[in-house]
Amino acid sequence: MNVTVAEIAELVGGRVHGDGSLLLTGVRAIRQARPGDLTFLSDPRYRPYLTGTQAGAALVGPDLPAAPCTRIEVDQPFRAFLRVLEVYPPSQPVHPVGIDPTAAVAEDAELGENVAIGPHAFVGPGVRLGDNVVLYPNVFVGARCSIGSETVVYANASLREDTRVGRRCIIHCGASIGSDGFGFVPRDGRHEKVPQVGNVELGDDVEVGANSAIDRAAFGTTLIGSGTKVDNLVQIGHNTEVGEHCLICGNAGIAGSAIIGDHVTVAAGAGVVGHLEVGDHVTIAGYAGVTKSIPPGRIVSGFPAMDHVAERRVKAATRRLPDALRTIRELERRVEDLENLLHGRKTENDR
Repeated sequence: MNVTVAEIAELVGGRVHGDGSLLLTGVRAIRQARPGDLTFLSDPRYRPYLTGTQAGAALVGPDLPAAPCTRIEVDQPFRAFLRVLEVYPPSQPVHPVGIDPTAAVAEDAELGENVAIGPHAFVGPGVRLGDNVVLYPNVFVGARCSIGSETVVYANASLREDTRVGRRCIIHCGASIGSDGFGFVPRDGRHEKVPQVGNVELGDDVEVGANSAIDRAAFGTTLIGSGTKVDNLVQIGHNTEVGEHCLICGNAGIAGSAIIGDHVTVAAGAGVVGHLEVGDHVTIAGYAGVTKSIPPGRIVSGFPAMDHVAERRVKAATRRLPDALRTIRELERRVEDLENLLHGRKTENDR
């Protein structure tokens, strides 16, 4: 990236306050920025960092907070920053090219144009890879899997047999897609395994984070809708259906056979029990525990999860419990004194 502040301003439709001829060579977050870097300020919580930033220039909102660097005024600084990254991307990893001689590719696998397969990757029988698919080293793609065009699968990820992945997906290191679901039935004092004979299907533009697991269905299909983004260390159980354009954040867990609607956000560490439904546009707050179905459009938090506003009131009331207990004890003492006065008995103060 070698571009002037004025050129950035023209790209994002902003107005320069400062040196428009300044050359920018990189992008960094506001606390880490160095001279020559472009940064941005969109969250008011980071405003104090702007006054001490070393960045060469910053994308800021119309309120124009004071800063020691050149500023580019835009209506939406973060969106403008993303636009800069699209046009002037920082250095990206260089994908493998061609098929490495150490890769094991089944003879009947169907490979599209410009497919790249890294060292020691495995592509099983009956697999279909679309155009420009990239498999990094040690990727496992089991029998009869299909992967859509432009999808990238990073190192050590595993796709078990019959998994179907859409176009332009990103599967990060160590992800496991299509492993057996956690299905057992008790018999004669033992846990007997239920055969997991279904599969997993990912729509287009799905991203699966590092070391996340999406289990194959016991029968039928575990579904992840197009545009959904799954963070690192997420567990999605067998026969779960996740809608389109959802966000499933780190350490969240969704148990088997749950149905998640479209545009749902499951924040970090939240848990959803199985066999329930979460409606469209629901937000589940961090570390919430969902034990009942949720109608569309709700925001829930706490355990068990409830309406977020009500749950905040419960927490606020809980924090006041020690004071409330002291007040109750004082009222009990006063009532006892009044009863003693009415019956001619000595009160505590008279003793």
